[in-house]
Amino acid sequence: MKSQKPTRLKFALHDHSHTGTWLTEVNRFHKLAKSQLIKFEIFAEQVNNAWTKPLDQPIKGDEISENQRSLVDQRDLASDMTRIFAAMAIEAFINFYGVVRMGEAEYNAHYERLGLVPKLQQLLLLCDSLSVSDKDLVIQALNKVAQSRNAIVHPKAREISPEDRGNDRYSTKVPQTARSAIAEMDIFFKEFVVLVPKAKHLVP
Repeated sequence: MKSQKPTRLKFALHDHSHTGTWLTEVNRFHKLAKSQLIKFEIFAEQVNNAWTKPLDQPIKGDEISENQRSLVDQRDLASDMTRIFAAMAIEAFINFYGVVRMGEAEYNAHYERLGLVPKLQQLLLLCDSLSVSDKDLVIQALNKVAQSRNAIVHPKAREISPEDRGNDRYSTKVPQTARSAIAEMDIFFKEFVVLVPKAKHLVP
């Protein structure tokens, strides 16, 4: 009895204007990232106004009032959420773009589990015949936003030597980190459109 040969289907990319219905959180995450930055800026100003010393001077733990502590917690939470949602907006977009161009089954089978940078690089190579390196602005922006998010959702412990105690290089920079996450997210989407202008209608 002859064995049956496996059925092989020819694969064809969908055009950028391919019509269909997709479920994606790209726009929601993008809006949340922007709104969390607004919240962060409000809380940051309230913290500064409530500070009892010049802003360049630290306050000891026992000198911080409950109101100040609450404002700091809300500020830092908004900062974290800004960074997380900025990365989620980009990741959701990359997955969305892959599904639109390749179809969900093929995309999930071959690309969905890749890391963000190789995933984007391989998608652009296959879908748009574009080879982008780690030096390209779109990849640099992606890396920065992803690393900022990973520092929160994949927390690591660090051992600090006595001579390094008090060194601010171990602390999260406020307000720079939240603002930077949004700035890099904006750069990512702008640069993606520069690379793939036909996909402009897909970008939030």
